[in-house]
Amino acid sequence: MVPFILIGIVAGAASALLVAGVAAGSMLAVPLFYLAPLPLMIGGLAFSHIAAAVGVVAASLGLGALYGTTFLTAYLVGIGLPAWVLSYCALLARQDPAARDGVAWFPVGGLMIAGVILATLSIVVALFSLAGSYDAYVDAVSRAFEVFMKAQGGAPAGAAGDPVAMGQTVAIILPATAAAVLFSTQMGCLYLAGRAARLSGRLARPWPDLAGLRLPGMTPLALAGLVAIAMTPGLLGLSASAAGAALIVCYTAAGFAVLHYVTRGRAARPFILIGAWVLTLAIGWPALVMALIGVVDALFDLRRRIGTAGGPPAANDR
Repeated sequence: MVPFILIGIVAGAASALLVAGVAAGSMLAVPLFYLAPLPLMIGGLAFSHIAAAVGVVAASLGLGALYGTTFLTAYLVGIGLPAWVLSYCALLARQDPAARDGVAWFPVGGLMIAGVILATLSIVVALFSLAGSYDAYVDAVSRAFEVFMKAQGGAPAGAAGDPVAMGQTVAIILPATAAAVLFSTQMGCLYLAGRAARLSGRLARPWPDLAGLRLPGMTPLALAGLVAIAMTPGLLGLSASAAGAALIVCYTAAGFAVLHYVTRGRAARPFILIGAWVLTLAIGWPALVMALIGVVDALFDLRRRIGTAGGPPAANDR
């Protein structure tokens, strides 16, 4: 127990330092900020969820003492709690004679849905902390955007020049964008933490076949419902748009999983995969195509219909 506590304190200190740079106003620290969950997740996956929990508490208390309770709450909800929950769930397992080695591990698709819920929770807490009504929220974001534009020297060249209208547009798209980025950050850090734990030989679960990633069966219906609710006005619509955006990122990952699976054993596989990844990272919109592929696979099982059946069953799903 004592080693886990010490490891947790070290992980919490590292996470807090990655956040403190941004809190101090350093723009150079922004890329490091996105890695703040990583030390906690490494502690959780390589050692114990107790180490991750101790790290969350240590980092939250330290940041709260330096920057106040508002910052403590933001760290706890947006970084600390998701890092602990995801690393804890990743190591959940149950006995199953039909599974590989007789153990069924928590599926990667389930981890991604947990990430969606946690990212949405963070955005919803931020929304209702910022304002109690939709109008108050839009006004607060618009004023903040106007201040930002003035600090940058006014409206950009060629823009309509109406900071109020631009601020209102930012207010509408901000929750969805923030949720997508937050979810992507959490999943990216979980992947890196898993790789680090595996490299050290301390990862308890077998490495999953990520090309076998599948989301729960009711997820397409959930996405359709979230899109419908997102069309409604008010904070409820903004909250639904945040959850929907994070879920679309999930389906983008599922689409890439389909592409990796169905190209197994094909000579053109490296060119197809490199082209898809480079195009997505370079211009962005192909991610929507991959998300559509993920949805279609969920409905019609593309991997079974056109896959090469190469590779072992996914350790996360069997």
